Amino acid sequence: MHPPITTRPIPLAIVTGFLGSGKTTLIKHLLTQPGLGGTLVIVNEFGEVGIDHVLLEASSDDTILLANGCLCCTIRGNLVDTLIDVLKQREEGRIGAFDRVVVETSGVADPAPLLAFLLSEEKVTARYRLDTLVTTCDLVNGEATLERQAEARSQLRLADRILFTKRDLVDADRLAQMTALVRGLNPTAEMIALAHGEADPALILEPLTRDRPVMASADSACGSHHGHEHPHDHHPYADSDHTRRFMHSTFSPNAPLTSAQIAKLIAALREHASPVLLRIKGVLPVEYDPRPLIVQGALMVVHEPYFLAREGAVGRLVVISEGPLPEDLATDLMGLGLAPGA
Repeated sequence: MHPPITTRPIPLAIVTGFLGSGKTTLIKHLLTQPGLGGTLVIVNEFGEVGIDHVLLEASSDDTILLANGCLCCTIRGNLVDTLIDVLKQREEGRIGAFDRVVVETSGVADPAPLLAFLLSEEKVTARYRLDTLVTTCDLVNGEATLERQAEARSQLRLADRILFTKRDLVDADRLAQMTALVRGLNPTAEMIALAHGEADPALILEPLTRDRPVMASADSACGSHHGHEHPHDHHPYADSDHTRRFMHSTFSPNAPLTSAQIAKLIAALREHASPVLLRIKGVLPVEYDPRPLIVQGALMVVHEPYFLAREGAVGRLVVISEGPLPEDLATDLMGLGLAPGA
């Protein structure tokens, strides 16, 4: 028997980033992209995004159909209520069909409680699955923001993918400096630099896998990437209480996992789930399917695993914890064929 795999819930991507980080420009660009039909984009206020030039027709009081076939929705109340309400609107035919959702959070939102809430609310987990958390980071003013704003640091720390914005306004040295700075907060996230907020929609819509490089080069805005690391770079946060408090632990499978190992992995993660485990995210190869298995959790909740839509073999499991990873959990993971390290 294989472990239960959730396949039906709608993929959900969260886009966060502190005020002024270019998140609104990114969302505005996303909303103009062709081929976004079937996507529902939930934003805080239409006025901030400025999408009037691509409007086609009003679908309901809160949801608008865009010219590219994408739906856009305002949040007037609780996010959970909005996610459930749009499903009701879809079922009643008041809005068109959608098969994926992008949520833009408030610029001052700490994503940790949002993740925990989304992953623990049964009304949401029964219909949606969290695929990726994308965070924007300002290359011009980001350093000052990180020094002052704890929420900005949390947004970056929990990200699967970090998009450096305003690449056109800085030189390669500044990009390298900010990359090193942010790596001190999140050494495992994929990092890409953007000019004018012009991102490939796949950077938001696709879950993170090792098919893409973990680090972007200084020329990434032009589409050239490599996996170059700078192990001797000094991170301003590296010696701070802040970094000693929050830690990343990475495990890589020695071989594709069996169904029994996956079942034991989920059981171990749930047994050790606690408020100190801020985020669990894994892309793991399995013996019984060519597609990688996605494992996710936050705080007290570990989701049922599900398969990525496409094939892939390379994988890893990352746990972001407040303080060191519990030794018993690390021992359990290693006993399941997951080796510590990048």
